[in-house]
Amino acid sequence: MDGDGRGLRFGTVAEQYDAFRPPPPPGSAELLGDVAGLQVLEVAAGTGLWTRFLLAHGARVTVVEPDDAMRAVLERRSPDVAALSGHAEHLPFDDQRFDAVLVSSAWHWFEQPAATIEIARVRRDGGPLYVMWNGFSRDVAWVEALTSLRDRSDDEGARPRGWSAELPADGPIVDAYDVTLDWTWRRSVEQIVSLFGTYSAAIVRADGERHQMEVELRRRLEGHAALGFVDLPMTLRGTIARRRVR
Repeated sequence: MDGDGRGLRFGTVAEQYDAFRPPPPPGSAELLGDVAGLQVLEVAAGTGLWTRFLLAHGARVTVVEPDDAMRAVLERRSPDVAALSGHAEHLPFDDQRFDAVLVSSAWHWFEQPAATIEIARVRRDGGPLYVMWNGFSRDVAWVEALTSLRDRSDDEGARPRGWSAELPADGPIVDAYDVTLDWTWRRSVEQIVSLFGTYSAAIVRADGERHQMEVELRRRLEGHAALGFVDLPMTLRGTIARRRVR
């Protein structure tokens, strides 16, 4: 994962992350297709938001999550799932162990090409790879203005938050195509403030800076709230591909 360890700071807000990060939206099942009965590996599974979705749709799920605090929440919420400590670049599994692999909101933290090679190694020929990001609709002007409070231009440790997985044409993962699903998420002002506190750019701030961000965020949200609630424009974006036949 990231060399400076920033991607492992989410454990400091693990319970908040699980409570306030967006779940897979309606329509996700149609994007992924039928996963019932598949052996699915979820890499960097966090607290298990997508784990619970996969289980609900009949998949047999194994997860790898490097952060102990995040994994502890996942294990409590999904006690029957095999949850291991590990990193995308060094997966603790034999070759061709899984039918499919899913990564949600974590691909930008991986070291490449090591992660792509490892994920391809443990996936069976033809098996799908799902790389997803589930977040704010950044093409909506007022939403982009909100996210600018969180994402500072002088943040040297920030990782670019891509919306698709860049895969080499001659690599082990082929037939990639991008997917997009717009949806609306009704949240209270305080729920959105708590959500903002789960992103790395907010986690690494000093307490005073974070407080200032929250005050301004509340002020701006009130302009879009009706009876204390905001209809947030959201977008699920990502890449779906398959493992090249060996």
